Parts: sequence; structure tokens; C-alpha cells
Amino acid sequence: MVVNSTDIKTNFGKYLDLVQKEDIVITRNKKPVAILTKYSKYRDIIKDGSGDYIYDNSEITYDEFIEVYKNTDGRFEYLDGVVYQLIPPSHTHQHIISCIIGEFHTYFKDKKCKPYVGPYDIYFNNSPTKDIVQPDIFVMCDHENIRSDRYFGIPDLIVEVTSPSTRNNDLVKKLNLYLQSGIKEYVIFDTKNKNVVQWNFNNKQVQKCNTIDKTGVYRSNIFDGLEISLSMIF
Repeated sequence: MVVNSTDIKTNFGKYLDLVQKEDIVITRNKKPVAILTKYSKYRDIIKDGSGDYIYDNSEITYDEFIEVYKNTDGRFEYLDGVVYQLIPPSHTHQHIISCIIGEFHTYFKDKKCKPYVGPYDIYFNNSPTKDIVQPDIFVMCDHENIRSDRYFGIPDLIVEVTSPSTRNNDLVKKLNLYLQSGIKEYVIFDTKNKNVVQWNFNNKQVQKCNTIDKTGVYRSNIFDGLEISLSMIF
């Protein structure tokens, strides 16, 4: 909404109500001079930057995060009580995801389980901090856990494609979350080392861990026949 400064002065109360729905650009002599925007007490928690993850180590509760999340159009993850903001990934990252999801769609075409690609929130309500993440790709078999058009289930398989500033979360924080939450298979496509690390979990224990180099083939240990030649990825 664009409003001239004179109108703002004479109808300030009116615009305080309207700013709850949208920002207001204030003009003087037909030129923008200021923006009136809705106040959020959590504004300083989430910061812009140049990395794939941006955060300031501020911890907030799950309910506080939900309040932040519902009032923004940004992409965020909530891990261990910390808010992470995601920005658009690189071409390489998206190219790899495109190759993987193409193979997944072919494999799961006539099956109950279905693959999904981010941004898609998974609400891990069984974790102590009720983590919310957006994996690059995941396979959902428990469709009954969709409530109010949101997914509160446990995927059987999750794929993450690393970026320079997401490696720590993908290799440590998310690894632990997926292990503890009951994920059966976690596959990391590592763009730095040009390999794949394949984890399989059972009863919150590591069952298998396999590293596959760029000349090898990823073969799922839970979906018979699902495989991807890494030469088409790296």
C-alpha cells in the first residue's frame, strides 16, 4: 500500500490497523521516503545474510517459532530450539535434486509410498524440541499423518544435498534428529566430496553406514530396486 505523508498524519490510527496486514510505503512529493511495517518482537532473532543458513544462535520455544513462522513468507527450519533461515540454493544443488527426484518419481510411480521435494515442512512432534525441517527430498508412506494439510509423520527415507554452509546441520544436527525420530534411511549427497553417505537406522541405532564414491551406485536398503548411478549426479 502506498500513502502520502499528509494522509498518514491525519489518519495515523487507521494505518496502524492496516499495517497489521501489509507494509505501507509513505511518500512525500510522490517519492517514497519511509515504510511503516508491523512490529514483531522476534524480528531480531532472524537475520538476512549470504549463507544457506542464517541464524544468530538465539533459542526460542516451539510456540514462539510457530508465531514467527505464520507471520512470514520466508523459509525456515527449527532445530534444537534454534531458528534457521534458508535462502535459495545454488544451481548445482538444484541440478542434483532434479536428477534424484526424476529417478524417485519413476520408481514410486505405482506404489503407495511417494517422494516429495522441498520446500515441504515435516513436523517432528515426537522430538523433545518438536523440530520442524524442510528436507531436500523425502519418501512418505504414512499418509494418514497429514493433518490440516500439514505432515506430522515420519518419512521412511530422507535425502539431503549438502551446501557449504549446510554441511554441519546435514551431517550432525539432522543426522541425530533423523536417527532419534525413527527414519529408516538417510542419504546425504555430498557436493564437496562428490560422494554419497548412506545411513540406515533401526530402533534409534545405526544399522549400517556406507560411503559411495562418484563412480558407484546408490542402492536403497529399504526399497528394493531403487538405485541411482552417481555418474549422472556428479
